[in-house]
Amino acid sequence: MTAEKLVLIDGHALAYRMFFALPLESFTTKSGEPTNATFGFTRTLLDLILAAEPPRYLAVSFDTGATFRDDLFADYKGTREKMPDELSVQIERIKQVVRALNIPILELEGFEADDVLGTVAGQVRGQAPVHIITGDRDLLQLVDDNTRVELPSRRPGQPGEVYDAEGVVGYLGVRPDQVVDYKALVGDISDNIPGVKGIGEKTAVKLLAEYGTLANLYAHLDDIKGALRQKLADGRPAADLSYQLARIVIDAPITINLQECLTRDFDAAPVLALFRELEFRSLAKSLMAGLDAEDVAEPVVEGQGWQPTQVVIVRDEAALEEMRQALDGAKWISFDLETDSLERMSTGIVGFCLAVAPPTAYYVPVGHLSGAAQADSGQMNLFAGSAEPAPGQLSIARVLDAIRPALTNPAIPKVAHNAKFDCMILERYGIDVAPVRFDTMIAEWLTDPATKHKGLKDLARHRLGAEMTDIENLIGRGKTQVTFAQVPIETAAPYGAADADMTLRLLPLLQREVEEKGLTKLNDLEMALMPVIAAMERAGVRIDVDFFRHMSQDLAAALLRLEQIIYEIAGEPFNINSTQQLSDILFKKLQLPREGLKKIASGHYSTAADVLEGLKASDSTGIIAAILEHRELGKLKSTYTDALPLLINPATGRLHTSFSQIGAVTGRLASSNPNLQNIPIRSEVGQQLRRGFVTEPGWLFLSADYSQVELRILAHITHDETLVSAFRDDLDIHTATAAAIYGIPLESVTKNQRRFAKTINFGLIYGMGAFRLARETGLTLGEAEKYVVKYFDQLPGVERYLQETKHMARTKGYVETLFGRRRYFPVFKSLMGDANRQATQRAEREAINHPIQGTAADIIKYAMIRLHDELTARYRARLLLQVHDELLLEVPQEEIEEVRQLVIDVMTNAFELDVPLKVEVETGNNWLELKS
Repeated sequence: MTAEKLVLIDGHALAYRMFFALPLESFTTKSGEPTNATFGFTRTLLDLILAAEPPRYLAVSFDTGATFRDDLFADYKGTREKMPDELSVQIERIKQVVRALNIPILELEGFEADDVLGTVAGQVRGQAPVHIITGDRDLLQLVDDNTRVELPSRRPGQPGEVYDAEGVVGYLGVRPDQVVDYKALVGDISDNIPGVKGIGEKTAVKLLAEYGTLANLYAHLDDIKGALRQKLADGRPAADLSYQLARIVIDAPITINLQECLTRDFDAAPVLALFRELEFRSLAKSLMAGLDAEDVAEPVVEGQGWQPTQVVIVRDEAALEEMRQALDGAKWISFDLETDSLERMSTGIVGFCLAVAPPTAYYVPVGHLSGAAQADSGQMNLFAGSAEPAPGQLSIARVLDAIRPALTNPAIPKVAHNAKFDCMILERYGIDVAPVRFDTMIAEWLTDPATKHKGLKDLARHRLGAEMTDIENLIGRGKTQVTFAQVPIETAAPYGAADADMTLRLLPLLQREVEEKGLTKLNDLEMALMPVIAAMERAGVRIDVDFFRHMSQDLAAALLRLEQIIYEIAGEPFNINSTQQLSDILFKKLQLPREGLKKIASGHYSTAADVLEGLKASDSTGIIAAILEHRELGKLKSTYTDALPLLINPATGRLHTSFSQIGAVTGRLASSNPNLQNIPIRSEVGQQLRRGFVTEPGWLFLSADYSQVELRILAHITHDETLVSAFRDDLDIHTATAAAIYGIPLESVTKNQRRFAKTINFGLIYGMGAFRLARETGLTLGEAEKYVVKYFDQLPGVERYLQETKHMARTKGYVETLFGRRRYFPVFKSLMGDANRQATQRAEREAINHPIQGTAADIIKYAMIRLHDELTARYRARLLLQVHDELLLEVPQEEIEEVRQLVIDVMTNAFELDVPLKVEVETGNNWLELKS
């Protein structure tokens, strides 16, 4: 159902408003194109088009350049700043979106968009009500019984203010037909309309309430006494000029055809293609969800005739045998599972999805519930190998037997999207899938570590132009969500089969890009690492539940004591976790220093951690230190001592973190659910958490940590003689650096000098400059600059590396690790790079760090693969965790010495650098008490 109205959009005004409403840094494409205004503008259009009652007609007007107003007044809009470059490049993109949606663009040389909108609004009177969307309150003069004006909210997603005649009076104090008279008196700073000098808004409202119009006011000028009369008399020329500038033309030479403005009259395929180019994944999803199926044309992929997935549902022995033969003769097998949950350690298989050649894909249902089982959740005893299958489904045991030979055949490579998840589940069912040669999710990440297309649906849309069904369309969301087992087979099969089919179609595209970018060896590394990580996740880690319970109680008591201290200092109880209440206490009641502090959206001063840390030294009350401690203990309690015991797997009695290979742009692994790489270590209380991580009886923890691996990589990359010789001679690198900087013997270096050298050594890896060095060491900026110069004089290889790396990032747009792992920096190719100094400096720091940190990540991955193979072949010891440069193993006591030596040998020989790799090994009964 449509709303019988015409919506007119003031194009430039809306673009400006969206540009400043959405953060530029969050809306930039892979190629560096800014898209914040385009995104906001497009979302506004879709909100209209996909509304429950979309307007029947829709049109957009844009300014074209100079107008008659510029001839009247040379300084018209002269106070406006030049349109930001990052916005100007988006105007044509916005028009491209408007055209793709088949929305008319109304423009007229010599006239502003306001004039076009005013003229069109008058032309359609009697045919359709008019709703104008603009960021310019000048258009309020057009409001009448047929026309409404909306000023969009500056907060994305929030409704705008819609004005009728009464609303205009409430907003400006004058009627719509008096808006031009009002502007003639008060002027408009944004448009440089002068108005009458000395006449403010209140005076203008009062005068117009009495005299009605500007003309009548001046006709009765003699009735006005005193200084006000003189101001009006002196300002009459300016008032007349301002009136002409502010008045919107309503008879411009332009005509609208309402039938050309029909909403939703467009082909979705080119719109979706444009959204893919702009990387508007959420908008594409919204468009697909809001359109009827017949509105969306089949996508076409360049270079191939597109064929939709042909689904074969395998329900009986004959179909199973046909699929088995296809798998046994396949060149590649694409596999995927549909499951009843995302808990890889316990979930059951609902259906198998397999493909060997597009467009055919197989769906084998094994765990869909019958109607009776769906009605009785107590009967949802699914996935036992001996369970009787529901009607129309094969037994899971029979299917596993049929597919096992092909999925374990070393001569047939396998491909999947997020293969680790499916492999871990299949391993529980007795199938060790091998070899997994390609993972489309990991390959996409390798080609662009900052990719926004990690999910299969997004990736298929981006790479293939395919619009896949979202899972929520099948299982719902929130309270009404069901499991996949409750989805009918006829609905589930096309969804599941498409997963396998699209993955197989993505394979050649991503293989080619991986090869072209020289990433084949890295892809092989990641594929070899996958089963290692899966084994670590299956092993899990044990925690002492009683220890965590007691620690949680201790933290609760400590938090209560801190609350009483804070309330006593504040003089009243308040919600410590409320940023607004805390801000009022600190800056209004206690009058803590506010100089240089920023306000948040609510208008209160920020109470972020960095702000409070900066205030701690000048706080004589002690409240800042108490609040920071309260926050730390509260986080420890909620994130760890309360949460971790609840995550113990009841079947294994251990915590099973999930490691992601694509979690960091540098190549480092990331841990989640729970994050065991981020267990606090700096504070004493935080360290105590590690005491709760314990081994099985008769086993020990073994921790192996690369010593200063990033500085060793820096020495290798830079070939700096000072660094290289220090590491080769097994000297303390910070002492050696200090001796070089200060020009003194090693034995003369003081602790402070060594500490200073350490700050520089590690700081340079992260692109630290003199300003940050001064801040962290207490030096003046001038002193810090001298030390940086002295440092580079003694370590010229490091300075050369910094300059060459920044140059490569700027010229090529990326930097690489020693293994060819790339990180891209689109900011250097975009207008943002010239306009946003902070963004470019951040990119330079990240470019300097990537070859070093990324190489360290790759080295430890090679070590993990070899170590896993050695342990699996010869020992019961197992890898548990990887925490950046550290590996944590659980080792039987009788194996400890042999495994210790094995770990040292493997890690020190994982990769040959110009300087030796060094490993520090510790053992202990819990993670805190590891000792040599």
